[in-house]
Formats: sequence, C-alpha cells, structure tokens
Amino acid sequence: MAIEQDTQDQSSHYDINEKLATQQPASDFKIEELKVTGKSNGLLDFILHPHQAKPAWTNWAKNQSCDPAEIFNPETLEDLIKIVHKAKANNKQIRCAASGHSWSSTSVTDGYLVVVNKMEKVYTPIWDDMLRSWTVKIETGVLVKDLDDVLRKNNPPLALPSNVVLDSHGAATHTRTLPDLVSEVTIIDANGNLNTFSEAKNPKEFAAATVNLGLLGVIYTYTLRIEPMFNLHVTDTYPLLSEYFSNPSIGGPKLKVMVLGNDQTEIFYWPFNTPGLEAVNDRIWVKQWQRTAVLPISISPAGEAFKKWCQEYQTQFGDHLYEYMARNQSSAPFVNCLLYKSVGGKSSEEVLKAPDAIHYQAGIDNLPCVDLEMGFRVNDDFSNVVVAWNYVIDQLYEYASRGEFPFNLTLEMRFVKSSTMLMSAAYDADPEAIYCMIEVLSVNNTPGFDEFSSKMAKFWMDNFQARPHWAKMWEHVPGIVPYLRRQGSERFDRFEAIRKKYDPNGMFLNHTFAGVLGH
Repeated sequence: MAIEQDTQDQSSHYDINEKLATQQPASDFKIEELKVTGKSNGLLDFILHPHQAKPAWTNWAKNQSCDPAEIFNPETLEDLIKIVHKAKANNKQIRCAASGHSWSSTSVTDGYLVVVNKMEKVYTPIWDDMLRSWTVKIETGVLVKDLDDVLRKNNPPLALPSNVVLDSHGAATHTRTLPDLVSEVTIIDANGNLNTFSEAKNPKEFAAATVNLGLLGVIYTYTLRIEPMFNLHVTDTYPLLSEYFSNPSIGGPKLKVMVLGNDQTEIFYWPFNTPGLEAVNDRIWVKQWQRTAVLPISISPAGEAFKKWCQEYQTQFGDHLYEYMARNQSSAPFVNCLLYKSVGGKSSEEVLKAPDAIHYQAGIDNLPCVDLEMGFRVNDDFSNVVVAWNYVIDQLYEYASRGEFPFNLTLEMRFVKSSTMLMSAAYDADPEAIYCMIEVLSVNNTPGFDEFSSKMAKFWMDNFQARPHWAKMWEHVPGIVPYLRRQGSERFDRFEAIRKKYDPNGMFLNHTFAGVLGH
C-alpha cells in the first residue's frame, strides 16, 4: 500500500501516492481528452453480451466497483485543477484511485473518478537544513518501487526508514509509519486552489492533511523525510504457536522484549499449518529486522532478483490452489498444510539493503484476497496482544469443528509507534505508545468471511478499543460507525472543521467517511 493507502484513495500496495516533477505546460489541453467512458453501449452491448455487463471501475480485490459519470487520467497539475473546476461547474463529487488496492469503498463514486497513475514524477532528493534531513517530493501516483529505484541511484544512496513487504504502509516500531515521515503535502481544494500544508506552517491543519483520505481535495504531492541507505539484518524463525501465545502473562512479556528490541517485527500464522484440526503443533512465522552497520550484504543483486522471480512463480501456483480451496471449503486444512510445508518452516537470516529487506515478498498481486485490519494500543506487558491473537485461533478451530472454514489465508500482526495524524488508526496523544496492527485475510469468494471477520473486529473493539485500517474492509462490521463516533468524535470533529474549510459543499465527501465525520 503506498502513502495513498493512508491518504487519498487508500488503494495501493504499490502506489506511494505521489510523484512530482516540473510541470509541463498544457495550453492545448482539453478536459474531454481525460475521459474514459468504460460505460455500457446500451442495447447493443446487451444483445452481444447479455450477461457480461461490467462496471467501469473495479478494485484489485473485486469487492468494490462503480460506474462514475466520468473517469479521468490526469498527467499534470493543470489537468487536476481543470477536473476540479469541471466538477464544481457540473455539481459532481470527486474521488480518487490508483491501482485499486483498497478494500473499502473509499474510491467508489457516481461522480468523477480521478485515476492518478500517470502522476508519477519523483523530484531529485534534497537536503533540508531546517529539518536536518534528506527529503524527496513525489507526485500522487508514484509507485513505491519506482521511488526506491530513484533513491538507490541518488548520490548518496537514500532510503525510506519505514515501509513494508507490500510497498505501502509502515511496520517500523521506532520510526513510525509512512504518513509520519511526511514533511509537506499539497492538495487541490474544491475551488481549484493548490494548498500547501506543513507542520511548520500550520501544525493543526497539517495533522489533518497528512492522512486526509481524499477528503480535503485531490492530493498533488507529498514531501517525505528520507535518510542515507542502510542495511538490515533479517531473521526468519518458525517457533511453535505456544511459544509466544500460550498464556498472556508469559507470552506478552516475551513479545515485548522481542518487539522493542527490533527495528521492525511482523508475525504471521497460516491456518491449519500442521495436520489435525487442533492448534497444539501449529507454528508461526516471526520476521525480525535490525539495522546493522557491521554485517556485509549477504546476497548479490542477481541472487535477489532470482529470489523475487521464484516468489512470483510460487504465488502464481499458489493462487490456483487457493481458488480451489475457496470453492471447496473443506479442503482448507489440507491445502494450507501442503503450502506451508512447501514454502514455510525454514529458519534463515540474511543482511540486505533496506528496500530489499523490507519488500521481501514478490508476487502478492497474484493472490486476490479479502482483508480486515484493525489497530489498538498495546498495554504495558503486551498481554492484550496475546489475547487478541488467541481469539482468532480459538475461533478458527471452533468454526472448523462445525465444518466451516471462513478464515483460510493468514493472520498477521505488526507493531508501529503512535501517530499524531488525526485520522490515523494509530492516533494517540502519547508519542511513545505502541500500536498493534492485526489483520485476518482469506481467499477471494470464501464463504462466511464477512461474518467471521466481523466477529474478530467486534472482539477487538469491545476489549481493546480497536480502530479500522481505513483501506481495508471494515464497513461490513455491524455498528462500527456509531462505535467510531463514540470513541473518537472529538478528533473527528476537529478534522471535519478543517475539511469544511477546504470543501464546504462536500465535493470530495463520500458515504465511506460521511457517517464517521458526523453526517
């Protein structure tokens, strides 16, 4: 997911949400040139393809779709401004999308859909004396991979200090998430004006603009704090599930020591990864990253490229098995155990450059899935993390005992430091608070996932005041909007006051967030 995953359309595992460059003049630009109809041609289409009517836009997971009045593919700032003026003149709402890796309906609209994939310029990184940091400015459609490539080739080589496997949001315990690396953001408001937000200029509005969910306008650029390239020592271990999750009072402190001792930590669990419908022998995958200035790189560029090629092949093969599993639910224990034995369980360690270490899995796009993720504040001894995790395992096997397998892909947990951004799932007044981001994923079209994931969310909400990751699935959870209003109305109201300043008539508002903001 990209910054975009926390900002504009929350869509991308691969879009970092902006690109920047010198603007090209567009004096001969016509707004109609941006239009992509994607619409049905009426009776002729119905006659030729009576059962194949498709929406104009569908997200990657194929759980969200819409038929906008028009779809635009802008390439310049001037394009964006003209789209906003046209929307204002025609009383249309605007939502934005990129690669469509958002599971929520944040991009869904019957107005204008602005697809920002062609806004892909990366400015040359500069040293900012005031911030005492390197920074890079990027336009709204930049892919994380492309940004990584530019930073690698810079002199000196540079890197983002926070990122994750999917080229998107953050997984760094001590350096926070991507939105917290932002030093400046520019947004085109409902009047077509380009506004610049920075902490130095206006910290209150900056706290809303950085994670703005596309509600303040169309995002044009972000400026990110970056740093000199560094190496990460990566270890992969596969301990028994019971080693960390047998008991909250024992497992919690063990998790705390591990998480606070690492730069980054992620934990994964594949359902039914050992034979038999019980968890006693099940294992987890613990992935840990630690910076090192001493250990040398342990794999060549060619070796890294070959590893990624193998992962692409593995995920393509795995997708066929997963499709079979979704159609034949009772096969889930067998398929998951088979896949785990073929690709998991082999402990290893290596030293890699930061981008290679963090983006360690290629081919994820080959596995369309459904995904619910929530975040909650970790208590002092991490015991609530164990309780949150174990509830999923217990329910997994409870459902399995009835011959039901609604959760079949992975349970994942990562840890991040709190955020000062108003709409962040990790927002907290305590800058040292640690948040657990926990998610359940199943293969597309798995029966019962909505019910199962809602049950997990309800448990986390009731017991730990958990909040949804806006880009993932959450709207299906019963009562979640009133719950969010009760829990965070004060900060949502602060955000809403800023939103109304830049969009008084709701050009950028959609139903996804309207209720959360009190509409």
